[in-house]
Amino acid sequence: MKNIELLAPAGDQESLIAAVQNGANAIYLGGTLFNARAFAKNFDHEQMKWAVEYAHLHHVKIYVTVNTLYKDEEFEQLFSYIQDLYDLQVDALIIQDIGLFDIVRQCFPDFDVHMSTQSTIMNPYAAHYFEQLGATRIVLARENTIEEIRDICQSTSLEVEVFVHGAMCVCYSGQCLMSSMIGKRSGNRGACAQPCRLQYRLEKDGQLLENKIPYLLSPKDMMTIEHVGLLIEAGVTSFKIEGRMKRPEYVASVVKAYRHAIDSYLAKKKVDLKEDIAYMKAMFNRNYTSGYMNHDTYLLDGDYSGNKGIVIGEVVYYDRSHKRVSVLLQQDLYQGDSIVFEKIDKGRPVNKIYLNKKLVNQGKKGDTVEIEFDFPVSKGLVRKTIDKQVIEKMQKTYDKEYRQSAIKMSFYAHIGQNAQLTVEQGDYQITVKSPSLVEKALKTPLDEQRIKKQLSKLGQTPFYVQTMTIDIDDQIIMPIKELNELRREAVLLLSEQLSHQQIHQKHMPSLPQLPIQEAKKTTQIYVQVSTLEQLEWACQYPDFLIVYPYQSNLEKANHICQTYQKELILATPRVCKKQEIDEIKTIIKQQNIKTILVNDYGAYDAFKDYSRIVGTGLNVYNSYACHHYQLPTIVSLEMSLKNINQMQADLSKCIVQVYGKVENMISDYCPISQYYFGYQKKQCQICKQGKFALVDRKNEHFDIVCDEQCRMHLLNCRTLYLEQLDKLKAGGLFIHITNEDEQTTKFVFDEMISFIKYGNKPQIKEKIKTTSGYFKD
Repeated sequence: MKNIELLAPAGDQESLIAAVQNGANAIYLGGTLFNARAFAKNFDHEQMKWAVEYAHLHHVKIYVTVNTLYKDEEFEQLFSYIQDLYDLQVDALIIQDIGLFDIVRQCFPDFDVHMSTQSTIMNPYAAHYFEQLGATRIVLARENTIEEIRDICQSTSLEVEVFVHGAMCVCYSGQCLMSSMIGKRSGNRGACAQPCRLQYRLEKDGQLLENKIPYLLSPKDMMTIEHVGLLIEAGVTSFKIEGRMKRPEYVASVVKAYRHAIDSYLAKKKVDLKEDIAYMKAMFNRNYTSGYMNHDTYLLDGDYSGNKGIVIGEVVYYDRSHKRVSVLLQQDLYQGDSIVFEKIDKGRPVNKIYLNKKLVNQGKKGDTVEIEFDFPVSKGLVRKTIDKQVIEKMQKTYDKEYRQSAIKMSFYAHIGQNAQLTVEQGDYQITVKSPSLVEKALKTPLDEQRIKKQLSKLGQTPFYVQTMTIDIDDQIIMPIKELNELRREAVLLLSEQLSHQQIHQKHMPSLPQLPIQEAKKTTQIYVQVSTLEQLEWACQYPDFLIVYPYQSNLEKANHICQTYQKELILATPRVCKKQEIDEIKTIIKQQNIKTILVNDYGAYDAFKDYSRIVGTGLNVYNSYACHHYQLPTIVSLEMSLKNINQMQADLSKCIVQVYGKVENMISDYCPISQYYFGYQKKQCQICKQGKFALVDRKNEHFDIVCDEQCRMHLLNCRTLYLEQLDKLKAGGLFIHITNEDEQTTKFVFDEMISFIKYGNKPQIKEKIKTTSGYFKD
């Protein structure tokens, strides 16, 4: 069985110490530049240096997140940053951008690369692809089931990492454009505003439904602590905890709990995890789900998107004259705790507690206490969101050096010679000598027991003595001060060696320069449609290259294309599990389809023997990423017109989506099913009973389209449209028709052809609610 790694988050130095002291094997963290948690505290250069040294001293690895997408003009600074991390002896990089991946593999060949969950890796084909490219590890999508995880682990020699605890994204990571499209805060660029945690109303056929689930896109937190054995047996290498934005005590509680669970399983011991779970829940929770991994269908409560804490009581009455709320306690409450009143979603720190009109510092279970509160609240549950007692307990798990590793000591002392102490750990060995010679004792000699006692006093060091060898003459004497100094010096030098391990070979590469390529202005118009009716209309335009998504009516779609003497280009989903890829492989052989528009790394690898077009699911954001594929490529929907035109790539192969409702989210979670059933009921068919949308607090409407795999596609409230086509240097134009009706579809086709071929100004903005997206940036 592989070694099992417990991988913990660290947003600051205290969190890192908390993780290490509670048993983490590795830490992932971000620098102040280029990572997917731009709003965490993160680590500057000196803090990063300290982090590596502290972690390596404790035999813990450091992985640095550079897991966002990068513009061409950022690569010089990015390369310098990677060089710094390399020189600091960071153990691995966590990467999303395939352009950066190529540079690291080329210029830093002994730098381990972990492909981020932002890469949306979810099938064995994607694992095979990155194994061939030279990655060290893949981080799987949270949506993979235990069966799929096992299948992927068995198919690859790569290390496999999975998220086991913490916040869940409702959308597949790396495929979410919600924050980006509505607020220009890109999750792919590390600036997600978490719009999924806001309130939405469900609309059916233009009518708002009862607001019985206010937070329709806000999942529970993931907790798999009771299923670690399943993941270990499946072949998972690394257990990843989410939480770089969380406080140190949270990190301590979760790491401590999962360390306990993993070690107990490996030791074949059954343990009670109730206390561990209680501490984790006290620190932060949105209620727990075991997630897609364990086929949990209760992924969301929908009543609240923040920390739910623990129910500790119920409101009895509100005293308006004194502005105090009376609470019947079901759990103990202490000064310094924080509470929330569920009914009004307001809370406060508990500064004063009154029991029988007297000030007390705590209330016990069964007491009816009063708490000062300015807002009237007459009923409802009371939740404790900050537990002072648990915080103090967690702080005590890392307030000093608890994590010690074994060393061997050998002490040599003979009369007339310098005493000598050797300490060893693994391949590291330190020998120090006393400044003065060992003398013969005239009275009380220094015996072996006293020597062992002094040398074993390792106190607040990261070591303990496993074995000690003593080789001394009889009747020796030396100052105890010198003996202590030998111990201190040897331990200090060993610590220095461990802290400054050289895991990389230093060299000074330069950023590879891509060849400048002249733009070959050609115009090809790709049109992706979603229904057979739309396909019929599109086929009637001779200039269109037809793209059709993989779905059950593909055979009919291909027949329509053949009728019009058109080639059908098959588009794979942005989310593609192994079974879907295998099904597609079968049907394209039967239908003699030659060209595949691929939207994930698995499909890219699986269809390498076909003509391929790279889709937006692969997030091509810069020239280096374009160079990786050297194929017709639809560039990222988050690129500006300027960035596209200045790419050092063959722009004739670059395709730009110039019209279409952007898929802000693609998810295995369905808000329609959640609303009607209170859980995820697959193939419920409710989506076919009307036209559904989510409506936000600004009354913007986001249409919901559900596919045949019961995945939810949430479309943007405005249609992406590039009005300045004449200024675009790319050779390919992409028009994406989703749920437009016949009239709108024909109107868009006519207007776009008139504009592209004849230069007539289109009227699209006058009739359709549009956005220019990032084009004007």
